[in-house]
Amino acid sequence: MQTVSLKGNILLASDIIDALQNIVSANGFILSANNNYSLQLRSQVFMGPALDTPYSRASIPNINHPAIEPNSKSISAILIERQQQLDAVLCEISGLETVIDGIKNFHQQLTGRKEKIIQSMTFHKGLESSLWRLPTEVLSQIFHRCLPEDEYLTPSPNLAPMLLTRICRPWRNVAVDMPSLWCRLHVEIDVRSEDDEDSSDIVWVGPVSGVEVDDRIWQQVAFCYDSWLKRSQGRPLSLAFERSPSTKFLGSLLQPYMNQISSLSIHFPRQAERLQLLLKDVPALRELVVLGVEPHGIQNMTQYISQLPSTMRVLDVIPLSLDVCGVSSLNPIWAHLTHVKISLRHPDAFLHLINLCPNLSSLTVRVARFYEQRTLGPFTHTNIQSLCIIYHMTTTTTSSLAGLFDALSLPNLRVLEACCIYECPWPHEQLRDLFARSKCPLERLIFSGRVMVKDVPRTEYVALIPSLDVVVNGIAYK
Repeated sequence: MQTVSLKGNILLASDIIDALQNIVSANGFILSANNNYSLQLRSQVFMGPALDTPYSRASIPNINHPAIEPNSKSISAILIERQQQLDAVLCEISGLETVIDGIKNFHQQLTGRKEKIIQSMTFHKGLESSLWRLPTEVLSQIFHRCLPEDEYLTPSPNLAPMLLTRICRPWRNVAVDMPSLWCRLHVEIDVRSEDDEDSSDIVWVGPVSGVEVDDRIWQQVAFCYDSWLKRSQGRPLSLAFERSPSTKFLGSLLQPYMNQISSLSIHFPRQAERLQLLLKDVPALRELVVLGVEPHGIQNMTQYISQLPSTMRVLDVIPLSLDVCGVSSLNPIWAHLTHVKISLRHPDAFLHLINLCPNLSSLTVRVARFYEQRTLGPFTHTNIQSLCIIYHMTTTTTSSLAGLFDALSLPNLRVLEACCIYECPWPHEQLRDLFARSKCPLERLIFSGRVMVKDVPRTEYVALIPSLDVVVNGIAYK
């Protein structure tokens, strides 16, 4: 009988129909090769070969006493004939299964071709859309709105801006030539030795495993991030390093871009000394955020920070807990700063800090323990507009904070936030005196954390400043 060869995965409909025709026509069917490839019955009903014998036609009410005496030669002949008939049917089934496999294979090919045709139609229909004829300026605005809202961008082929380079060549050309899309980068290091990575474009490299790797892998990783940074075309860069890449990697990656770095966020809890590579030659740095540092690394870190350029405006070093000497060790950087986040140990360290920061407009202070100090002399800072105090109160801390409020005057203060980690008292009387003495244009007074509404004398604050919004745990009170 005729079969269909499945070799090469190339099947013709005519081959399948011819093979199927040979099978079904021999068994009482007609395969009509019309547009529907329909299978039709002949006029007679297909019954197959006659299987009746004198033995099967006889009534056998009791198999132990048949009505016809069996003849061994006759029965043997019947069995031989039945075996031949069975072999023929099995051969037909095998041939039909081969044809069915061919039909399934051919169906898959046609289905795949259909999908490609639909994709081609969809693509070419899209070319008729005005979207493809938008001016570059309009596309640029759209691309900016496609960026994730994260402060730093993690390279991912499924997120902008990398996603925009994969849509079509015109979009890729526009995206690659937009420096503003490539000025924020979150560097998180991993190394892997797969040779099948496509290095023709940026390849995302995920979290580090902490193992030592050879130069070839580091070079591949550096190439991925370097491809991103080159597209910034000299614009100011905002970079975040969440892990601790090797010294060699840092030097290789950042050396061409040191003059561009305007913002750095660093999380190197065990390698504070590597900050030197990042901070010793960044002439355009405006913002530094340090997340996580072990106590033994504080001394080195303060040394590096004190040498930052006069372009610095924002310093976030909440993990550093400093006293007066620690604050002094960061000089002369304080004179240039406008925004500071820091942890302090003593009230006099607070006054010393703001004394060194004449241009300060926003200050966030975490107070783990404010040890009681001597009575503080009065101090006025005319530029602070926003003050946030994050505190773990004890009786001593409350007393020290009250003494600090008695010494302070902030005539330009507009927002004050108190965030209490644990439920504890707050020196409301001294704070009201600070507001009254400062005659500040306070707009919002915010209490958050473990603060009970009943413990906040809202009416007394509003009586002092009628336009004041008092917010307690997200609920505003007039």
